Amino acid sequence: MARPGDGTYVARRVERETLPVDHRWQTVVLGRATPTVGGLDHLTTVASSSTLLLDSGFPDRLLQSQSLLARFAIRAARRSESWERCLPEGLLSLRAVVAAELGNGFEADDVIIASGAQSAIGVVFRALLRPGDAVVIEDPSYPGAIAAATLAGLEVVPVPCDADGVLPDALATVLRRSQARVVFLQPRHANPTGAVLAVERRADVLRIARESSTFVVEDDWVRDLDLGTATPPPLCTLDPDGHVIYLRSFSKATAPGVRIAGLVARGPVAARLRTARLFTDFFASPLLQSALAEMLRAPEWPRHVRGLRAELRERRDVLLGTLAQHAPDLTCVEPAGGVAAWIRLPDQCDEAAFVAACGARGVRVGAGRPFWLTEPTAGYIRVSFAAAPSDELQVAAMRIADSLSDVRHVPGRRPRARTAAR
Repeated sequence: MARPGDGTYVARRVERETLPVDHRWQTVVLGRATPTVGGLDHLTTVASSSTLLLDSGFPDRLLQSQSLLARFAIRAARRSESWERCLPEGLLSLRAVVAAELGNGFEADDVIIASGAQSAIGVVFRALLRPGDAVVIEDPSYPGAIAAATLAGLEVVPVPCDADGVLPDALATVLRRSQARVVFLQPRHANPTGAVLAVERRADVLRIARESSTFVVEDDWVRDLDLGTATPPPLCTLDPDGHVIYLRSFSKATAPGVRIAGLVARGPVAARLRTARLFTDFFASPLLQSALAEMLRAPEWPRHVRGLRAELRERRDVLLGTLAQHAPDLTCVEPAGGVAAWIRLPDQCDEAAFVAACGARGVRVGAGRPFWLTEPTAGYIRVSFAAAPSDELQVAAMRIADSLSDVRHVPGRRPRARTAAR
């Protein structure tokens, strides 16, 4: 009991015995580590504030539609259905928008809304395949797809591609040998190469899919980001028989927090995908779905996309122009769309050492190795021109050039300068 005027007393600190913590028992329970692949490290690591982060596929905040999203999210938040349970296939309003984009007879009932493209890829692999089955993926390709296939216990089979996309003859051979029932392709500005599947190859790819009774997963990850001549319509619009499962991502043109994607499928496979979608996480956020659907129908949306494309073109040109001036030994085909450049390193230049040298100089780039399923044909880096404004990209390009000097290849041997335009 406190007594005024009696002074202040401090209780003697009692030292508690700290028992040792031992987590080794978990090793026995967990068993073999979950298989993973690289290429997504930038999502889990934090860099210093002075480092220019050019290893991400997401545009920076200056390019995102955050103000538009906020406005429509406020409207959506006032509607009670935005907070209620919805059907596993998603809100009708958003499914109708995705179907209308495609046209060609697609309807809202053909669309399933998923919690982002990465989740949708996993849903497709788990729904159509069983552990040990083969899945064919372009080489090189998106590490997230490779990781999803690996985590599903699938045998990942590479198929080569070039500047015009997947090679049809090679695809037919790989399907015949592997007996795979699913092929994962990115016909529009493939990640990482930027390749667009040539018009003359599209009919061959669909013919091969029909003849081999194969599903083609068409990952349209940068649907809105053509930076020059419009790319051909999606493969699914040429496929009346339901071989193509179309995946439409939104986050690259909106904001990273828009974890919403559309899956489009026809026939019995659509029902299987709906079931797999339900078992994954019940349904995607109705609030996000409602806000996105309203934004995509608003007149401000096409204006945002036009401005986004113009800014990305400028940034791309600044990055590649500065590299051509200060690092002519690097080879890059100008990407016709998307968010990043795929850059070949000079012969005898160690990729890992070069990426580390860039990091030491304050610019983080993506290593090329995680994109490959087979042995790389050369050293590569992937550099995002969407992740920073033009003035920072200019600084980053000069740092990249300086890093090349830091890890100079064989002394006395200077590769001839090579630049390419597309």
